Amino acid sequence: MGADLELPVVLSPDARASAARRVEELFLESGALREGHFLLKSGRHAERYLEKFQVLQYPEAVSTLCGLIADLVRGPEGPLVDVVVGPTTGGIILAFEVARQLGVRGIFAEEVHDPDGMTRREFRRGFRLEEGERVLLVDDILTTGGSLLAMLPPIEAAGADLVLAAVLVDRSGGLATVTSPVSGHPYPAAALWTLDLATYEPGSATCPGCAAGQPLEAPGSSGTKLSGGPIVEGTPTPGHGMPPGPQPDGAGTLPTPLGPAA
Repeated sequence: MGADLELPVVLSPDARASAARRVEELFLESGALREGHFLLKSGRHAERYLEKFQVLQYPEAVSTLCGLIADLVRGPEGPLVDVVVGPTTGGIILAFEVARQLGVRGIFAEEVHDPDGMTRREFRRGFRLEEGERVLLVDDILTTGGSLLAMLPPIEAAGADLVLAAVLVDRSGGLATVTSPVSGHPYPAAALWTLDLATYEPGSATCPGCAAGQPLEAPGSSGTKLSGGPIVEGTPTPGHGMPPGPQPDGAGTLPTPLGPAA
């Protein structure tokens, strides 16, 4: 099962650089790249944070981003995949639009909790993959890689063929493969934009934000500033119909199954 470890379509260095610049532009213009003092899910602190939903709220931006992903699996005779899948929540938006542009199905997998307390991803609501179906797996921000890795077992269980795992932004330090935690099989992976965001252990001796006494924010769905008071967004400025005001993504330790870029 699975394609060899070569990207389905090899983009030229110039094309890859152009795609990365466009993704960066859209994240900056939408306010999805923020600067400040942030508490990440890993417990570490960061000076920059990616809030993907700030850019995913704009259909025109989503269409552009998904077109760049679609180009990775668009062969000379048509799409090289039969279905696009993504994890909830951001992956739903991306899977739908990439699938629309390729002219194939787009479905998503949800997180379910087993009685033993373990969590896993499952295709529900009547969604299913057929044996031998060629799959493009998409997601938004790669930090620890957990959401991508959790998608591999249900894809494999269906007997489908994962052609490529693609993300908008890789902030893990370099992504080339994802390896199934069940089968141990490696699959090719790619990111449109690779971003190296430094993270720090909490404390004035290790974290610049702590040393400067900056208020600590816990971004994401909680949207809270731990020191009290509302989060202050960036001042809107025009740009492709989107107000900016930066926002970077959570960080964490890259798990072993995610292979570094060659």
